[in-house]
Amino acid sequence: MTDLLTDHVRPHLKPGGERASADHIVHAVLRALGDRLPAGEAAYLADGLPAALRPYVRHPGEPSTWDDGPRNREDPVARIALACETDEAQARRYARAVLAELAIAVPPAAVYDAQVQLPDDVRELFPDPVHAVGHQP
Repeated sequence: MTDLLTDHVRPHLKPGGERASADHIVHAVLRALGDRLPAGEAAYLADGLPAALRPYVRHPGEPSTWDDGPRNREDPVARIALACETDEAQARRYARAVLAELAIAVPPAAVYDAQVQLPDDVRELFPDPVHAVGHQP
């Protein structure tokens, strides 16, 4: 699935983008998503991912750092843009590409549970956003 995620992102890269860039984008999106989720929900979502991608979503026992500092709850699109050295419109396209594949590959219950924990602006990045807490997958 790691390859599926990067392959899904590749068409959204600017000309000359390489595989490492697609991997970096996937990692940035997963970290930004994980940062917005409570630790239990992040772990539940991460369990549906290949082992190599789980650390990017799951919260460790102590704060971790990545390109722009410690895990935090700031605007994930802005964080993706900063990590990927792009503008927010492109970061939003990256997030949508990664989350579209994630929504297919991860069990629907995990995607649903993650979405209901997210604010509307983050939830809207998913291909089929949950609009009401009572919505069932």
